[in-house]
Amino acid sequence: MIVYFDESYDGGHNFLILAAIFNPRPRAIHRAFLDAKRQLGFVDANGTTKEIKYSYCSNYYMMNVARRAVDCFAESDSWFRAIVIDQRHESGFDLGHFGRPYEPKALKEARAYKKFTEMLLRDNCADITNGTLLTDRMTRATGDAFLELIADLFGNIGSGYSTDSQPVFSSVSEVDTALEQYHVGQIGDILQGVVLNELIPTKNRHKRRLREYVKNRLGLTSLLPEYWDRLAKWEKDRDHHKYQLWYWKPTR
Repeated sequence: MIVYFDESYDGGHNFLILAAIFNPRPRAIHRAFLDAKRQLGFVDANGTTKEIKYSYCSNYYMMNVARRAVDCFAESDSWFRAIVIDQRHESGFDLGHFGRPYEPKALKEARAYKKFTEMLLRDNCADITNGTLLTDRMTRATGDAFLELIADLFGNIGSGYSTDSQPVFSSVSEVDTALEQYHVGQIGDILQGVVLNELIPTKNRHKRRLREYVKNRLGLTSLLPEYWDRLAKWEKDRDHHKYQLWYWKPTR
């Protein structure tokens, strides 16, 4: 099992999305994705397949490459999970819960980021042992410190979320998903990019078409909290095994 973890947020930092794409047959989806890119001629001069990300999909060709990425995901054994945090004050989100009043904002943000990451992985790794966790380049938390925390929680036998005989992840590392061997991580970027697209609609028609393609291809009624908040966990598992969103809400 290879799990690719990534983050995304809008320009105003109103929403933070932490997401992971879980790949029980990583070689199969990797090979299918590279083959799809080659069929579309999405390669550079030396024959290496190019990078596709949600932010690139501002024209028809890029949108079509992204749609093929979605097809590869839909036809694979992989699944996608994301936690969405509404960071606007009116949502009830308060950084004050993540530190003392005199501590700097950056420290509180780092704690919140790590806690939400722990929640996402904890709730979706119950059946994983000796997996590999690959994170895209970190921008919200110091890479080394973040990886150390995740390794402590999920990578040590007999502690954290690991069993007494096997760790959840035997390897945790930061990678550059622009490199061809890590391109599957780009699929996760597309799958979470369309969530921001629905939360904060874009004027670009190609990105709008990509969002609707993801919803239709994966059988998703909506990507908005109004839909996902009313679904119990068992309903999500029944109706949306491949793709699930969790809109986190603060509690008292």
